[in-house]
Amino acid sequence: MRISVLQLAVLATVSLAACKKDNNGPGGGGNSHYGAGSIYLKQGTDGIRRMDMPTGVISQVAPNWIGPGWDISWDGKTGVKQMDPTGNAASSDYVLFNTSNSSVIRTIHYSAPSGDDHDGGLPMISPDGSMLALRPTLDDGLVIIDMNGRLIKSLSGYGSYTFQYLDPVNWAPDNTLLFKMNGALYRTNKDFSRASKVRDIPFTDWKGQVTASPDGKKIALSAGNHIWLMNADGSDFHVITESIQTELSPSFSPDSRYIAIAANSRANTPGDGFGTAYHLCLVPADGQLYKVYPGEDNRVIQPAEKGKPDSRGLGIAIVGDFVWRQ
Repeated sequence: MRISVLQLAVLATVSLAACKKDNNGPGGGGNSHYGAGSIYLKQGTDGIRRMDMPTGVISQVAPNWIGPGWDISWDGKTGVKQMDPTGNAASSDYVLFNTSNSSVIRTIHYSAPSGDDHDGGLPMISPDGSMLALRPTLDDGLVIIDMNGRLIKSLSGYGSYTFQYLDPVNWAPDNTLLFKMNGALYRTNKDFSRASKVRDIPFTDWKGQVTASPDGKKIALSAGNHIWLMNADGSDFHVITESIQTELSPSFSPDSRYIAIAANSRANTPGDGFGTAYHLCLVPADGQLYKVYPGEDNRVIQPAEKGKPDSRGLGIAIVGDFVWRQ
């Protein structure tokens, strides 16, 4: 059977459209550059910057302020920054703001339950946007408040375990909380009255940092110098990154397909003022093992700011905290 030039053109168009439809992961073309959503970054007293993943453009979201506490809601629309009220050392202001224009939504004035001389804990916005979890301070354990500042729960610990200063606590997508207790990963129930073990984590260097995928299927953490992945029930716990250095701070993409990490500690590019820094790196969240240094594994993505590629193939410098949001 003979095929006309017109038929060939139609077939080529259909094939190209199918490729574009399927090729939409980070670095894979289609409608995205480095994936969906945005990565938000903060260093020290600097403000919050946003890297738009489809374009690689970095912009300022919140101006500089003194205070380490901050977070971005899971839908990417709301931010929170922790500030010290003038003349009151035993409290904190949690300022909620629009990420689109930095305008203030409301300020939550919070006084520590113990009445101590310390600020409130570092804030984390719940997945549904209705609560703030405040990490334990020197005198107060885990505190959960609503978005008007009303106390929901104040927990000194569970059983014989007492929360320690700055113990990491992180939300799971069903509005439960993940935390470290006695060398194991635990999860609360939805009213925070009980906690059950997910699994033991057999690493002395694991400080409790952990992150859950937005689809609720996976949990990632940094331990033993690398990134480890497990199912939400704690099964199939295994390492997914490999290098002669250390990988830290996993954060899932909004579609749960990729994990952003801080990797490849190297001298930063001249003029940026960071000195030696970790660099942003993306690995698929499919459970396979990935070599993260540039050029070793073409499945690994090193996201660069638009117009400012690193000649060594490294991603943007990571100095401080970051989260990947919608």
